[in-house]
Amino acid sequence: MAAPSFVTGNPVIDVIYIILNGISEVPLISAPLAGVLILIGTLIASRRAALIMVISGLIGAGVALLLGASYELVTFGLFGFNSVLTGMAFWSGPFTKSNKATFFLSIFGAAVTAVAWMVFAHVMGDWFSGVGKGYAIPGFTAAFIFTTWVIMWAVKRYGIDIWPRPATPDRPVQLLEVHDTASGAGELITGSENPVQQQIPGFTWTPKEFGIAVLKGISQVTFVENWVTGVFWVIGLTLSFELVGGRIFTNAFTTGWDPGSPLFLAGLMALVGSAIGVCCAILAKFPIAEIRAGIHGYNQVLVMIALTSFLPFTWQAFLYAVFATIVCSLFTMPAMQNFFGRWGIPALTGPFVFTAWFFLLAAPLALNIPAGIGWARP
Repeated sequence: MAAPSFVTGNPVIDVIYIILNGISEVPLISAPLAGVLILIGTLIASRRAALIMVISGLIGAGVALLLGASYELVTFGLFGFNSVLTGMAFWSGPFTKSNKATFFLSIFGAAVTAVAWMVFAHVMGDWFSGVGKGYAIPGFTAAFIFTTWVIMWAVKRYGIDIWPRPATPDRPVQLLEVHDTASGAGELITGSENPVQQQIPGFTWTPKEFGIAVLKGISQVTFVENWVTGVFWVIGLTLSFELVGGRIFTNAFTTGWDPGSPLFLAGLMALVGSAIGVCCAILAKFPIAEIRAGIHGYNQVLVMIALTSFLPFTWQAFLYAVFATIVCSLFTMPAMQNFFGRWGIPALTGPFVFTAWFFLLAAPLALNIPAGIGWARP
């Protein structure tokens, strides 16, 4: 079955699809129902975050239309999700202050990100595929991370009140990933260059605490620290029904290979990915405050969803995705936190993007399957 089209001819309905699909494409799926539930979950946590989520998605789509991009791709949400993340990283995210300056950066950044998405769609698609080779891979959230990194580095030079003061143990935990904890600052383990991590008096990991950390890891995909938001994400990803083409009860994820499938694996994969991230963070003894806030879960959520939805789903592919998520948890994410933290810049979803690219490019040989745009279940 062909991919669904969200072009209805009714401008009002099309705008609704643009907004909702742009939101639902953040976890790599175009499904209006998922967009609704993610937006509701975000609204519960923060009205500011929900507002900029909608505004930035519309900005990205609007720029794409003004530049003559495919209307069908715009309604599908492909020009919205990176812009949504860029907008949320500045005005509602934990990295910068929420003021007029960061609101402007959110709007401007969302517009630039729409163009950056076109760049990565071309680079990762046309350049990699060649003629008949078929090795193109998705850009994922690369447009968001590169645009946001550049803007964040730029505003470090501004004489405008944008950045909060450096994080300390008593500051909000969301900011801890921005500032390097392994560059020599603070107390070190005896005979080692590794830091002694701050402990939380009386805290122990219980099933409840673990579950909350897992759900927060899911909600942190859009920089929201709220386990209730995470619940809405899981429900939305699980019930990602298409609302177009007379296929109201067809799952958006499985429509290309099993039109009768009532459930979407992304909800389960999100839980698995975040749980792996939390487990690895506990084993590696990363700061407990970061783990509890979900900082070590959101990249892993996206890795699991990406590798189980862009590859034919088999038990080998599932184990491959688990392996990639562990690599992201133990190596890619802390390495990028350490690297970017030296300049006071967050890693964002960089660990997800680079891990997913690495494992997708290896997939044709590792799993002996065809690769390229249109990867899907047989």
